[in-house]
Amino acid sequence: VDVFLVVSTVVAIFILFVVSLYLLVYYQHPDDHNEAYLPKAVVMGGIMLAGATALLLPLDVANNEGYAGCDGYDTAFCGGLNMELFWNI
Repeated sequence: VDVFLVVSTVVAIFILFVVSLYLLVYYQHPDDHNEAYLPKAVVMGGIMLAGATALLLPLDVANNEGYAGCDGYDTAFCGGLNMELFWNI
């Protein structure tokens, strides 16, 4: 497993979490300050899912590293991440 890809994925998820939290707090109504936690969690999950879907394509390209054998028969030089699992989630 390529350590750089794992670290960059964790950092990207953290940045997506911070951005979605900021957007939620910025656009919430002042009367909803300490109420309705479940809808807020759903909105944050949706924003994070949309951002993660947009970032999966560069991660998939970086994981293959341009090696033709990454298609399935020789995966020794690939990034080591199971991208089919990422796309199915």
